[in-house]
Amino acid sequence: MDGHWLGAMPVGAFFHNYLPATEEPLPNLPDNPFQNVPSKGSESKCYEPFIIAMQEWMPHLQAVDTSTKGDTVNKVYLKTDISIYNRVDGVPSPDRTDFSQMELWMEFKAKKDGAAFRDPRVDTEEERLLAIETGSFTPNTDEGRKMRGQLAHYAGAQHSQQFRHFSFSIVIQEDHARFLRWDPSATVVTAEFNYRTNPRLMAEFLWRFDHLSPKQRGHDVSIQPATLAPEDDARVREKLGIKNSDIALYQYEVPRLIGMGYAYGPRFPTENRSLVSRCTRSLPLVWIPHEDAFGGTRSCGEPGSHSEQNMDQSIGEGEVKKGPWSEERIIYMKDTWRFLSDLPDVEVMPEHEIYEILHHHRTPNIPELVIGGDVDGGRTQTQELVDAPWLCVQPRISPYQHYRLTHGIVGRPLFQFDCTKQLVTAVFDALQAHSHAVNHAKLLHRDISAGNIILTDKGKGLLIDWEMAKKMDERGSRRPDRTGTWQFMSANLLQQPGKFHTVTDDLESFLHVLGWMTLRYVPAIDSYDAEDRGEDMGMFDQHSVRKGRPDRGGNQKSLLLAVGKYPSSTFQPRCETPLFELLQELRKPFKSLYADPPTDADRKKVDVPRDRLNLKLLKLYLAIDEYDQDMESLQSPTWFMDTIETALNKQEWPTDDKADEDLPISFPDETPRQEQIRTSHRQRSQALCASSKVSSGSSKRAASPTPGPNSKRRRGTPAASGTRC
Repeated sequence: MDGHWLGAMPVGAFFHNYLPATEEPLPNLPDNPFQNVPSKGSESKCYEPFIIAMQEWMPHLQAVDTSTKGDTVNKVYLKTDISIYNRVDGVPSPDRTDFSQMELWMEFKAKKDGAAFRDPRVDTEEERLLAIETGSFTPNTDEGRKMRGQLAHYAGAQHSQQFRHFSFSIVIQEDHARFLRWDPSATVVTAEFNYRTNPRLMAEFLWRFDHLSPKQRGHDVSIQPATLAPEDDARVREKLGIKNSDIALYQYEVPRLIGMGYAYGPRFPTENRSLVSRCTRSLPLVWIPHEDAFGGTRSCGEPGSHSEQNMDQSIGEGEVKKGPWSEERIIYMKDTWRFLSDLPDVEVMPEHEIYEILHHHRTPNIPELVIGGDVDGGRTQTQELVDAPWLCVQPRISPYQHYRLTHGIVGRPLFQFDCTKQLVTAVFDALQAHSHAVNHAKLLHRDISAGNIILTDKGKGLLIDWEMAKKMDERGSRRPDRTGTWQFMSANLLQQPGKFHTVTDDLESFLHVLGWMTLRYVPAIDSYDAEDRGEDMGMFDQHSVRKGRPDRGGNQKSLLLAVGKYPSSTFQPRCETPLFELLQELRKPFKSLYADPPTDADRKKVDVPRDRLNLKLLKLYLAIDEYDQDMESLQSPTWFMDTIETALNKQEWPTDDKADEDLPISFPDETPRQEQIRTSHRQRSQALCASSKVSSGSSKRAASPTPGPNSKRRRGTPAASGTRC
């Protein structure tokens, strides 16, 4: 959240921007409405009298003391002090923290010491610039960081459990209060005010908030509870493999198909832990078209061939023809916040437009039927405040637009490979798509990861998630943050946050996909235990933080590649497979990339006829020649594709060395700060496993969370040589 707290916004400006005035006037305030709220002592004694005082200003809402009863979100137990819910006639409000239903939450702190925010004096421009330089608005204290983290955790939990574009919250510290507004770009924080001496500001906020529509409160109204006929409800559940009847179904609007039907399915998975991000979530759904939208009876059969699946058939103006979207079908929907640029010379294409370019150039091994568009009301607003005269922080903000992409294929995740040959084949297929995009469509993917390669029912690999793709000739930076998934980013990108992303970086990411998948899911010999696996996988999560500077990592990756020890030599697969040999072959060019390059003086020494070189100079000549060949291999996917294809043509691949999703990992003991850093990235690794994509008509089990060091481990004996284990 560093650089994402925008303050201190005047309360009046906050009301003007985000909480429109109501036609019904605020009731007259009593004298000193908060007189019964203790000003000293335990904060828990403040909750009930505060609720009583503010309830008159919330005729449609109910405030509840939830400080002792929490909610578990992403396996973390959280309790807000006061939760505010909609009043529903005849239905009692939850008596606990329920992030899936709350409209607003409040957090109390009894002491002013260790405040999350401190309003600096900014009467002059010089004072404002000094506040920005010193970071005084977000004090760098343990208590301040902890409280800001707590607030961000609550907001993230609320957004992960609801369909939201933004949300509001209130923070009370002693006699002072602040209002906050959260969206995926940043968090706006008001200047503090004394709610006892100025109770009208608190009353005005609650009164206005109470009278807002769901959309004005930040709800994404394009998703609603499903109202299906019983037979349609049953069919959707059967197609998606939903056996639990208690799982609620929702109705999703599909951009550019609004009015033509809806997609139906469960709630999006909730593995997102960071609110300020692209907040990408995805899941399979069932598309059910309206019968009258396509001029005929709805078809429930199998979709037609790709030659019939022209996207424009179903979204053109005028009469809508029958086509792929006139048929009921399982689809895969990705819900995300795509990055926007306000720079005049930078074009950021929506992902569906990138797919259109890829399809125009007949790029293989990508989803064929794709449609996407922006979600109404889903554009962030906080980026508009970067030049505000009251702003006393140095913002690091990326503007976003809520966006959905849908494609007509539902694969399974790469970590569910049936054998290591299938794993390598899928990576090869994705590399083919990447190569074609680079050479013909002139696009660079820039987010090669294990989660962005999926397996079809026939075991073919598809390269998906092209939203970060960039034209090859586009220079310059679009945003203040790096592009990619941390575990699979090249060491150079991790070590140099401002580095320009190249083909070489994507090729290294393909290597890390194979390396990560091998260490995480390929069963090893018994002597390679959970501690060994944890230590070896640590290089993918390595991470360091310096306040005010971008995160860095990749030192272990570059070191192991430079010395030719990637992946770990202690890993030996339980089944004999060419996979490990292939990894050793693919790592070779990166040894030259991360080792010291030959100097101009060295090149000058060997710039003579070869027969005049002595043994020492001949070795230098061969080393320079190897370096040049390696660097040439890293400029295009050709060498990588040839190397993988050669390995796949070998006959000794096992046929049943499938992935084991339950292999235990034990990370070494670390300091609390190291553990906090690693946990952040370990959770991202686990999120790759948790968002299991299901195959058409079947249900696939998501990978289990990483077990602890005491987890029981299935053991076996190393296999004899041959093609089976």
